[in-house]
Amino acid sequence: MMNYGLSATNNGGSVVISSEYKTLVFSERGTFRITSRYIDGEGYGSVTFAKPILTQEPPQIFTCCTGASHSALAIYTRVLGGPGYWTGFNVTSASNGVRPVQNFYMEYVSCKFSDSRSVDEFGLEIYDGSEGVVYTSSDRVVRYSKFTKDWDWRPPLGYGVVGVFHSRVAVDPDDFICISSIDRGNAWFCGRVHYAGLRIVDGGLQSVKILINRSKTYEYLTQFSGPSFSIPVCKFPIERYYNS
Repeated sequence: MMNYGLSATNNGGSVVISSEYKTLVFSERGTFRITSRYIDGEGYGSVTFAKPILTQEPPQIFTCCTGASHSALAIYTRVLGGPGYWTGFNVTSASNGVRPVQNFYMEYVSCKFSDSRSVDEFGLEIYDGSEGVVYTSSDRVVRYSKFTKDWDWRPPLGYGVVGVFHSRVAVDPDDFICISSIDRGNAWFCGRVHYAGLRIVDGGLQSVKILINRSKTYEYLTQFSGPSFSIPVCKFPIERYYNS
């Protein structure tokens, strides 16, 4: 508990603005495509931010699939740039391996921690103990809709190598899924897998599922059924979250 400062809570008692913790705010939105050259090859998509994000912390990237050539889509994400100058992101995708080639239409929203002075003539600014900006009233604060909380582990069928962690979150057509939580380097499976990916379209609908490609015996992974790894899902209505 802080000794002094400001804290604002919502109707549920959760802290949403604080002089002790940084606030995640809207940065920009846009569109991109994920395409592949071959039906059985990887697909790719990339975005360069209109304005680099200057925070030390990497941005959080949320996407919504608005048009799909296939009924399933799995990706992993890499945020480009580095601390103090994040320039964009790219995704590598996998699909069903059937015709046609991949062609997914995506909308994205990039978010960052508040880091700049207010652009309004009047309002509120909050600073931390190092005089860094942690909130301004001109920022558009991210409003979380839901989070993944626990997962159902389903091992590969037969001699397959790909297992799935199913979240228990229902994703609406206008929901945006945070994809920057998962990249190929994630190893929270104790080194028992080659890589992890995020399935964001399944059965023609948006979803949140983690795919893993095992490197050793997968029976060991069953003890991880029900982990609490959390991925946020948000709504970004255009009337509130728009490019300035």
